[in-house]
Amino acid sequence: MAVQLSVALIASAKVLHAQTVPGGGALITDVKLNGVRAVDADELRDGLVTRASACRSIIYAPICRFSRAGTFTQREYLDPIEMQRDAIRIRLFYWRRGYRDAAVKVNSQAKSGRVAVAFDITENEPTRIDTLSVEQSDSVLPRRVVRNALTVQSGDPLNMVALDSARLSLRNALWDRGFADGQVEMDTSAVSNETNRGPVTIAVRPGRRTVVGGVRVEGNTAIESRTVRRLIQLKPGALYRREDLLESTRALYLSGLFNSVEISAAPTTDSVKMIVATVGEAPLRRLEFTGGATTADFLQLDAEWTRNHFMGGVRRLTVRGTVSNLLAHNLNGSALFYDVTSGARAAEREQFLRPTWSAGVDFLQPWAFGPSNQLGASIYTHRRSVPGVVTDVGAGATMAFTHSPNIRTSATLGYTFEASAIEASDVYFCVSVGLCVQNAIDAVSQRNPLAPISVVASFDNTNDPFVPRRGIRARVDLEHAAEYTGSDFAFNRMTATASMYRRLTRQSVLAGRLRLGAVRALASSNELLGIDDASGTPVLHPRKFFFSGGSRSVRGYGENQLGPRVLTIDPARLTDTTLAAPCTNASLIDGSCDPNTTGISAGDFQPRPLGGTRLVEANVELRFPVFASLGLSGAVFLDGAVVGTTRFAALLGSTATITPGFGVRFATPVGPVRLDLGVRPRVVERLPVITQVTAADSSFRLVTLDTPRRFDQAEATGGFLKQIFSRLTLHLAIGPAF
Repeated sequence: MAVQLSVALIASAKVLHAQTVPGGGALITDVKLNGVRAVDADELRDGLVTRASACRSIIYAPICRFSRAGTFTQREYLDPIEMQRDAIRIRLFYWRRGYRDAAVKVNSQAKSGRVAVAFDITENEPTRIDTLSVEQSDSVLPRRVVRNALTVQSGDPLNMVALDSARLSLRNALWDRGFADGQVEMDTSAVSNETNRGPVTIAVRPGRRTVVGGVRVEGNTAIESRTVRRLIQLKPGALYRREDLLESTRALYLSGLFNSVEISAAPTTDSVKMIVATVGEAPLRRLEFTGGATTADFLQLDAEWTRNHFMGGVRRLTVRGTVSNLLAHNLNGSALFYDVTSGARAAEREQFLRPTWSAGVDFLQPWAFGPSNQLGASIYTHRRSVPGVVTDVGAGATMAFTHSPNIRTSATLGYTFEASAIEASDVYFCVSVGLCVQNAIDAVSQRNPLAPISVVASFDNTNDPFVPRRGIRARVDLEHAAEYTGSDFAFNRMTATASMYRRLTRQSVLAGRLRLGAVRALASSNELLGIDDASGTPVLHPRKFFFSGGSRSVRGYGENQLGPRVLTIDPARLTDTTLAAPCTNASLIDGSCDPNTTGISAGDFQPRPLGGTRLVEANVELRFPVFASLGLSGAVFLDGAVVGTTRFAALLGSTATITPGFGVRFATPVGPVRLDLGVRPRVVERLPVITQVTAADSSFRLVTLDTPRRFDQAEATGGFLKQIFSRLTLHLAIGPAF
């Protein structure tokens, strides 16, 4: 009875709160909960009617500071009766959590039509559980399941909320094993008010196993009942299990055919259950336009047209298109936006400012050879780029077969055939791909087939797909390409990612991520591409290198700017006779020019990321509320990565860094808008220097100088303040970092 009373009072509190009338009493300026130690103060506050007036949105915060206008402020007025009832609600809140002797005193101070309210709470000693035992009439639940369901133990406060949660978990565990009519009863009658403690017993009675007798479909008009039954995993003669019911509901929603789904068993005392699926059909055609802006892609527009029930059944056809880099000429390098031409020569910069795009047609066939499978195919075309590094334009097609044995796990076998033309400078091909001969560069830059076979396995038991607060995500990607797959690039590539989320308090979350990657080009690549492989170095497709840095990676760096780098420089600058010790053409040709003694400033050198063949990346982030009522939260983070390369291995080996930072998030209907500021450490590197020289036969060739340059990025940014700000990187994005 106490549990029901508590719920009813809290529910009524929310209704009365919504009906508060301006002018009904003094304006509430502050509400304090003093003495709260044993329970979550935010959860307690949410159940009260008496609340402080607050700004309607964080956007209005500067106005609210100087104005009390109702347009910008949610005004709350004192209702003395509800204030006294809130004292009772607080006691009930504590009672349900084992603090049955908690006392509450209400104080209010009014002045000039305004009032500050304080609830002074004395928690006192809780009623404790002497012994907590779980009794099973038939041991169908393993000890591990019982142990995981219990969040309280002997000696803890008599927390009825936690005990009821444990009872529900045990009830669901029975249902998952086919005991849908099983009962779990809790007995606290032996708890003594005199001693303030006592034993608690939970009795588990599984009863008979329940099976599915049949499935009846209701509410459908355009979609055949047979189609609905195929998506439902509850089959006649099978056990009636909760997991199958949840998976069936999920499958119906994911089909895109329904906007409401309810699956239940018709009331009966029999162990044979008639399943009733009541559905509400969604529009079979949908057209969506979306847009946004990020610091790396500038303005982006998306369009998607979906045809559900394509050719009958649950087949789906989707036509999609995205265009990015809009307004790049106007926004590049200004305000919050990155300079996406950084690392490119003047003649190359225009290609990184042109729009990037992708378009495709996707076909999806659920229930391919079984209810847990789906078959997908797509054709696509694209123009995409790594800022300041390379752009590729291509088209291709993919096929993928996915098996999902349960709601948390899936495995996909896929094949992609794509032909892309690579747009980059000769310096890029020489440095990043390892090709410094013109005919080899011409061969690789053509539309060569890239056709890998891939295997992807994933696991996800997080509680929310967009903003998880607990659980684990893991994903492993394996790729293999060779002549027999139809690919001119032969390689093996592996990426593994794992993320973990743990709730520390009701609203704060500790999140962590680890990403590992490795790639190796196979010796047959050069032969397939028609390249003389006398150097013995197999060619790897530029897109298969690993890059780090960015809003979803190491946030102290710009997009793809972390990793092994080289410096490039105009040869005319090295031979400028106004320098203290200029180089000569001869010293450039034989590589003996020392770039450290010429007197050239660091700003004259252009750093270029190479990409790596090995990657270790880690992130730790603490997420916490700032103004929860306004949808504003914050985060502090620590990101790190090690990116290794086989190019210039003797000097570079690998690049490692750790960058701290902090950020804010603002909740929106399309997901949290995230603003992160990463702090990059001051790192002095010894980097190879590459320049172009004119040989005796008037041909151009690239030369790596024998002496690396001591390079400090801060020296290239000007004065003291510029050097400080050069170590800060601001990221604007939508959605969590991981």
